[in-house]
Amino acid sequence: MKQSYDKWWERLQFTLLFLALAVFMHGFFGWFHSWLKPVDPYKVPEGRAFKVFHAGEGDDPDSSPGDRLRLFYWLGE
Repeated sequence: MKQSYDKWWERLQFTLLFLALAVFMHGFFGWFHSWLKPVDPYKVPEGRAFKVFHAGEGDDPDSSPGDRLRLFYWLGE
């Protein structure tokens, strides 16, 4: 009878340890994801900073289709 209790006690310990490690890893990966996440590139700059690139409407007669394609591949927009 004691052997069955020991067996269940070991299973309970393993389950609790597994759950604790799973919660810890979930928190760690959540923190790591927030650390890797880039800042918002579209937010308004603060202080003396200003944006140096302003997207046009797309009807600029001076830009060629090659320039627009190059800009698309460069910025992904």
